[in-house]
Amino acid sequence: MQLRRATGSRRRLTEIQSELLVARRTAGLAQLTLSDWLGVASRTLRDWEKGYDSPSLRHLIGWAYALEFRLAAVDQLKTPELLPVMLEDGESLELHEMRRLTQLLRTKRRERKISQGDLALLLGVSRSSIQRWEDSEKFPQPIALIAWAGRLEYSVELNQATNVVDAPQLRPNGE
Repeated sequence: MQLRRATGSRRRLTEIQSELLVARRTAGLAQLTLSDWLGVASRTLRDWEKGYDSPSLRHLIGWAYALEFRLAAVDQLKTPELLPVMLEDGESLELHEMRRLTQLLRTKRRERKISQGDLALLLGVSRSSIQRWEDSEKFPQPIALIAWAGRLEYSVELNQATNVVDAPQLRPNGE
């Protein structure tokens, strides 16, 4: 199956990547320093910043967090929805944030009484993909997360990471 709404989702992902580029430059952080921090090649980070390639959701979360942002689902009134999710023992920041985002979207889908199968048809993915995302067995690519949020009338935005409680600190090379 092919992801539906890919063009608008692709555009939004490119905007997020551009916002992170501006944030890195504003912070005066060298590309090499940030790429080391994220555990990726500087060429990889350059490709993300220029929009030639897209990071995984794990890398996007880490990239945003390194620049003091969090990904948030934002409603039409531009109010971020930050569903509290308990940090599990030994859980990485990235995994914690992915669970927080997917659990929020699962909650919103259920509130709107949309089945996993119907959402899958709207997105152009399999129902089992939706189930695995919601159960935190597998996480969507950023473009799929953005499309998923969009189908529930949310957008994925960068918010200042001022309210991360008990989240592990991101360290260079995952140390």
